[in-house]
Amino acid sequence: MKKFIVCLFAVSALMSANAQPAQDWANFKRYEKANIEVKQLSQEQRKVVFMGNSITDNWYSRHGEFFKENGYIGRGIGGQTTYQMVLRFYEDVINLKPKAVVINGGTNDIALNNHPYVEDRTFQNICTMAQMAKQNKIKVILTSITPCEKYVWRPEVTDAIEKIKSLNARIKEYARKNKFEYVDYYEALVEVDANGNPTGRMRPGLSDKKNDGTDEGCHPNVAGYEIMEPLVKAAIKKVGVK
Repeated sequence: MKKFIVCLFAVSALMSANAQPAQDWANFKRYEKANIEVKQLSQEQRKVVFMGNSITDNWYSRHGEFFKENGYIGRGIGGQTTYQMVLRFYEDVINLKPKAVVINGGTNDIALNNHPYVEDRTFQNICTMAQMAKQNKIKVILTSITPCEKYVWRPEVTDAIEKIKSLNARIKEYARKNKFEYVDYYEALVEVDANGNPTGRMRPGLSDKKNDGTDEGCHPNVAGYEIMEPLVKAAIKKVGVK
């Protein structure tokens, strides 16, 4: 009788699971239609894909002319971790057949958006995307995480500065060893103290504002993006994409 009850419970659980709506965790749907359209563009209009989270997503929505004028394609999704980015990398980057990809991710992993933060796993996700691109003859440009002292949506994370610094160092070294271009957004945006040492915070005036009018400190505003643009454009030129 016990075995029957256990089996019945298992079947019931399976049926309940199957009855749940399918989850598009990686959000393939976000760019599904746009990807079809991009594939119809000339190579010059889709030379580079920017893969990322809200940093990339906001960049395209707020300063879209930078992308359109240079033949760049934005594939950022707000809130995503590198785990989600890896899943959609083939659809949102490789299938578009760009000449190069700019990869920016990791800050949402540190912010605990979907799961506990394990630096090794996040780092390997970034490495995986880089290797996928390389194997498909797409030039790789890796970037640092932008400075952030505190995640306003995740106040329990109190060591963001240390974790961002550590992951950035590993990404930079990985790029060096593999001869990938590396763009240091962090160095360009970080605040420095009176002695010239980086504080880990984003420089005042370069990030979005909170409801109280103070700097949010994590997401670049247009002024921040204007600092980032010539840096990434120079890296794209270095990999031979003009």
